[in-house]
Amino acid sequence: MTESVVDDSLQTLATPSRADAAEYPSLSAEMALERLKAGQKLERVRISRLKFEGDFPKGIELVHVELDRPEFRKATFHGPVVFSRCEVIGLSVHRTPVVFEQSLAFKSCTLRRPRLDGIEIRGALTLDNSEIYGPLKIHHATLGSTHAWETKFRGWAEFKHCTIAGIADFRSCHVEEGLVLNCSTFKGDLLFRGMTCAKKLDLTDTTCEGLIDLSKAKLHDYAYLEGVHCGPLTRFAFLNAVADRLQIRPEQVSGRLMSEAEHRYGDARHEYGLLKASYQIQHRFDDEDWALHQFKINQRRGKPRSWARPWSKLAQLCDLVFLDWGCGYGTKPNRAVTTAIILMALFALIYAAGINQFEISSPPLDHLSKDHWQNRLLFGLLTTVSVFTAGFGGDQLQQAHGWILLPLACEAVLGTLLWGLFVVAFSRKVIR
Repeated sequence: MTESVVDDSLQTLATPSRADAAEYPSLSAEMALERLKAGQKLERVRISRLKFEGDFPKGIELVHVELDRPEFRKATFHGPVVFSRCEVIGLSVHRTPVVFEQSLAFKSCTLRRPRLDGIEIRGALTLDNSEIYGPLKIHHATLGSTHAWETKFRGWAEFKHCTIAGIADFRSCHVEEGLVLNCSTFKGDLLFRGMTCAKKLDLTDTTCEGLIDLSKAKLHDYAYLEGVHCGPLTRFAFLNAVADRLQIRPEQVSGRLMSEAEHRYGDARHEYGLLKASYQIQHRFDDEDWALHQFKINQRRGKPRSWARPWSKLAQLCDLVFLDWGCGYGTKPNRAVTTAIILMALFALIYAAGINQFEISSPPLDHLSKDHWQNRLLFGLLTTVSVFTAGFGGDQLQQAHGWILLPLACEAVLGTLLWGLFVVAFSRKVIR
């Protein structure tokens, strides 16, 4: 292949893919502005340096229009503003206030390096099915809501110091760099369901008062959620997300998982499993223990049980008492010690009350009678420690008779179980 043929091939690849790109006639910015203020629709034209300035009493619609470096300058739009299948290069705000009393929509558009600082949109900002090249920057803006369904952000997207009164919908959008939502307030739901983000998702110093939905999101880098300020109705959702570097604190999630609030314990179990895996990768072992504990709690709650199968109720009770209360499912060895102390105290009272069921040759305190409260208390403590730590046998089996044999046997079994749980939980802590 000759050099001239190679050059022709490269030139062909560099030309715009739209076949009728050269067919769009040019329209002067002054004439375009006059038609837009009259409420006329603009279609298939090319406009350079259009300045949206002044009062626009009617709605605006632009279809298949090429806009080169348009500007918003102290403008008020009383009707909806719609850009449909347009190519917009270098959109910016040069003078405020710029107020959209209804909505601003970019539908299936191509935007290059847009910057919308200081705008006020009382309706929705819509970017559905659009492609945005270069950084998108929206700072110090007030928006009614935001919709970015299937939007492709080819660069960074930044929303800083913004207030969004309604829903912020980023579902199924594709972010090739990162999405930054810093120092902003979201009074409605913040939806990232099905989103793909190649780099960081940053919500540092952001207030969210609704649902933060990361279900089915593909987050390939860190998601900074530790700086999120949660309101009383804030909820989180992580079901089926692909995210192994979630920066979030347990106290932020505790009591705020949507699936758990809706009693969908199977889904909650999967979400706590995701948090556990994320904490493990980040070597946050105490947080991992918390997530594991919540995982096991929801696993227990989600098991089918009914009084028609009484063994299922009994199994759940044993799970609660021995594994949860006993040692926090292996995450809290101190809980096993606390439970052991409480059980020994209870059994000590039983043995003190039933001291006459033991054949005692001499009481612990010889100068006092066997039935004296001091002898009863001391004998109960000695007996419960012996049975709990060493089991029921030997002298206790020979001395005891009657109904006292039953609590002795129960304490021996409980002591064996709790010591085993303590050893397992403590060993797990030490090994890690």
